[in-house]
Amino acid sequence: MNGDVILDIQGLHTSFSMTRGTVRAVNDVSFNIKSGEMLGVVGESGCGKSVTGLSIMRLVPYPGRITGGRILFENRDLLGLDEREMRTIRGSSIAMIFQDPMTSLNPVLTISRQLTEAIIEHEGCSKREAGVRAIDLLRTVGISSPERRIRDYPHQFSGGMRQRVMIAMAISCGPKIIIADEPTTALDVTIQAQILELMKKICEDIGTSIMLITHDLGIVAGLCRVVAVMYAGRLVETAEGKTIFSGPVHPYTHGLLTSTPRMDRVSERLQPIGGVPPSLLDPPRRCMFAPRCRYAIERCLREEPVLEEVSPGHAAACFRSGEKLW
Repeated sequence: MNGDVILDIQGLHTSFSMTRGTVRAVNDVSFNIKSGEMLGVVGESGCGKSVTGLSIMRLVPYPGRITGGRILFENRDLLGLDEREMRTIRGSSIAMIFQDPMTSLNPVLTISRQLTEAIIEHEGCSKREAGVRAIDLLRTVGISSPERRIRDYPHQFSGGMRQRVMIAMAISCGPKIIIADEPTTALDVTIQAQILELMKKICEDIGTSIMLITHDLGIVAGLCRVVAVMYAGRLVETAEGKTIFSGPVHPYTHGLLTSTPRMDRVSERLQPIGGVPPSLLDPPRRCMFAPRCRYAIERCLREEPVLEEVSPGHAAACFRSGEKLW
């Protein structure tokens, strides 16, 4: 890892225009990813994690659109590129692994066709050369008998094997960043561990940066050096993983940890976060977590906290982050 910032998100806003109003799915989000680093983005379903990833790829579905901010990839603002220029970056420099490989892979095309298509498009090599590369990629991600399996169709693979194919597609052109959106969803625990170990190996051996989107704190605990916690479209806490797990300062992060089973605290009763996530339809200017927060004060209902540094490398959006609340 050389420590250079390769992706810098500044004040990102992504909204969906609905008949009843505007859903602010990503609301003033800023963070960066360093070269060779694995960043974990965690939070409940609907908090804006996946939309943030899609925004980076500029694949936000209609009626969504990016309404503000900058996405700097190697100091080049992706929001200023036209679609042709963006296509040269997708897959080659920045790749994405989606959570459901069965809907991401084309069921009527062989694995060979789907793997070689991107290689030929971005690398400009011949069909034969792309085929050899595709077989090597399947071997790299741990698929046995790749020379035979490459002629198979997606339905002939198990869920774990399909996810390995998706990872092979993601690394096929040597991207500098991979955005992995819930890459182990619907897989059993053993296969999850294998997929995550494979991603860790890619990060360490190839030097690819990975943005891992997940709701599972257990996954980021063992993999990610840096963790960003999202709630209601905003970042509420960012820090190194060991800091997040040993000393969170935002009540939401603390709530996530106390509601997650831990092997070292098997005798402790889990404490769920009360209430439900708020609507992102024209959200009020206040702390979005306040209605569910046992530590909320009057100021939380009147003002919107901003993400501020509470110690070197540790930032939180909470008016009481400097207090010892638990």
